Amino acid sequence: MRLAIAGFSLESVTFLPDATTKEDFERNAARGARMTELYDGSNTVVGGFFSACEHAGVEPVPLVLAEAGAAAAASEEAFDIYLAEIAEGNKRIAGTLDGVLLELHGALVTLGGRTDLDFLKGLRAEIGPDLPIGIAFDLHGNLDPEITAYAQVISAYRESPHVDMGETGHRVGTMLIRALRGEIQPVTVIRKVPVTLPSIFTATPVAPLSEVMATARQIEAKTPGLLDLSVPLGFAYADVPMIGASVIATADGDIAIAEDAAEVMSKRLWDAREKLYRTDQVFDVPTGLDRAFGLSRAAGRPVVVLEHADRMNDSTYVLKDLIRRGEGRSAVPHLWDPSAAEAAIAAGLGATVTLTVGGHSSPESGGPVEITGKVIFAGDKSYLCGGEMARGRPI
Repeated sequence: MRLAIAGFSLESVTFLPDATTKEDFERNAARGARMTELYDGSNTVVGGFFSACEHAGVEPVPLVLAEAGAAAAASEEAFDIYLAEIAEGNKRIAGTLDGVLLELHGALVTLGGRTDLDFLKGLRAEIGPDLPIGIAFDLHGNLDPEITAYAQVISAYRESPHVDMGETGHRVGTMLIRALRGEIQPVTVIRKVPVTLPSIFTATPVAPLSEVMATARQIEAKTPGLLDLSVPLGFAYADVPMIGASVIATADGDIAIAEDAAEVMSKRLWDAREKLYRTDQVFDVPTGLDRAFGLSRAAGRPVVVLEHADRMNDSTYVLKDLIRRGEGRSAVPHLWDPSAAEAAIAAGLGATVTLTVGGHSSPESGGPVEITGKVIFAGDKSYLCGGEMARGRPI
């Protein structure tokens, strides 16, 4: 048995003013043997695909993985290029291929409004209706129920932070392999739930969301014939018709089992909607920094401050407050400002420069800040993720 492995993934913030282009995707793109080299053994979706194949004695055929994290809407050109590449890769080996394992995000949108569903439709149009497809989605996907017409196996992450990427890929791969071997007959329902949470409220270890997500595991455990129950919570920073949460329920040959599980889980999520909006967990900048410095002093350890709506990475509100405090012991790991970066590079290593940084993307980003500092590094950097989330993933 041979399974193609591919992916095209982007979490599109449709409110950003630019586009995510082919060049952006190519920064982290991998193909063929390079995919195996980079992702086999990693806690990523593709790593999970590889592990499922290895465990089942199936040959993986890596094609291409192109992902760009969370960024602006994709260009139409990028969408078409990667759709064509994945389709052509499948068609080249069609006679020897048994199925496709595909990583999609679920919140990809192009400048023209095309989505993951359109990508899947386009792929089906190219490779035909018969080749089975298994898809792993992000927990923050805005899923369209019509997806079930184009794939045999569908699931999504269950954790945020996404510490279960590899587990999700393995689960999808295993279900597709079992289906191909005739061991199961997956039938899937996707039900939309009219609940949209800002991503800051989708941390699955935090109550009451942890209790809601635990319900899915309980339903899954006690329902004979239910193969999988996932609850992607949607992505709020996108202006799309299918925004919001979904329930994906997969049963073994009996669609009524999937429909019943989806109904129960949808009601559980709907009933909890007011409690899930935890404004008590979110602070304004001064209060948040007061708490952060207090926690850091008490614990003797660093504290990470997240400005969650800063999707362009050029907001200066936190930076301004840090400068005002004069606390020191602080680092701003990244601030998107190409002009300032170019000026620092031109000044040279070791130079002291005064620059105006950040606050360029919109009037809401805080406005630019003048800083003086020393240029200590200029160049490209890459590394492998070392934490539990996406462990081994190249950046």
